[in-house]
Amino acid sequence: MAHSFDVTFKFLFRQSRGVLSRLLFGEVVEWPNIEQPAVRNLRADLLARSADGVLRQVELQVSNDAGMAFRMLEYYAGFYRLLGEHVEQTVLYAGREPLRMDDVFETASTRHRFTILNLREMDGEELLASDDWADNEWALLTKADRDRVIRVVFDKLRSLSGAEQQAAASTFAVIGGILGIEEELKRRLQSEMIDLMENKIIGPAIRQGIGRMVHRLLERRFGPVPDWALEKLNSASPDELEEWGLRVETAETLEKVFL
Repeated sequence: MAHSFDVTFKFLFRQSRGVLSRLLFGEVVEWPNIEQPAVRNLRADLLARSADGVLRQVELQVSNDAGMAFRMLEYYAGFYRLLGEHVEQTVLYAGREPLRMDDVFETASTRHRFTILNLREMDGEELLASDDWADNEWALLTKADRDRVIRVVFDKLRSLSGAEQQAAASTFAVIGGILGIEEELKRRLQSEMIDLMENKIIGPAIRQGIGRMVHRLLERRFGPVPDWALEKLNSASPDELEEWGLRVETAETLEKVFL
């Protein structure tokens, strides 16, 4: 589930221009290469350059990590070494447990601060009112009423079609997994959306949805995806797709993604 959500998280923000994306990144004009120097192979989640010229990093956490503050310091130092610029850092917390992470790393000689945005403490109303389906899905992890969020997302799914509908359905199932309600979502999708999920999407299209996400990530990193790579995507298992999605931003070449 952690790997599935990592791929989903990156996909949602890279395709979204909604409320949560603007709150965290502003108006994105570039997704820079975030491969860190070989001193330590840190795998950051997302780094964007906003229209105001500022670099902004967002890390997603679905559990409390006692070492998170030090890791954010390591990311900052790595980015500064690589890019020579200040990076504004945010941890987006979406875990089930109460937030227990500090937003500062401090020793006798060093003090490094960053922002923690606790998605679970947001009321979710602005996300639900958004026209962006990614915003609607993120609302599931806020304080908004769960049944209301599901109704809003189902209504939005009915308005979508084709690949976009499949991607939205599969990402919603992955987000539900953070709360342990993926089976409930499958049942409700089956009963309320007349075969949109279950045999038609959940199963084949969870794989297809993740495959489309990885395809888009590959295109944005390496350009048009050749036929041999498309064949691999079309025949891959969900585990293979997730692993390839995690490699996209660190692999030096397209070929190395599939090693």
